[in-house]
Amino acid sequence: MEVVKKSIKISGSHCLGPVELRKAIADVPVGGYLEVITNDPCAKEDIPVWCKFTKNELVEYTELEGGWMRFLIKRTR
Repeated sequence: MEVVKKSIKISGSHCLGPVELRKAIADVPVGGYLEVITNDPCAKEDIPVWCKFTKNELVEYTELEGGWMRFLIKRTR
C-alpha cells in the first residue's frame, strides 16, 4: 500500500475545484501521494481529467458508502 503524504476530505456538491487540488498537492513531495475523499458528484469525472491535465497519476479510485469516493493521486512533477 502506498504511503499517503496528505489527505483531504471535501464535502458538498460545489464541484471540487482545480485550485483546491493544486494547493493540496503542492504540500506533497514528488513521488508522494495525495488522498482525496469527497462526496462531490463532479469529482468522478473532474479528478481524472485534472490528473491528466497536470500530468499527475490517478493510482486508485474507490467508491465508498454514502456517496463518498476516494481518489489516490501520485504526484509525478
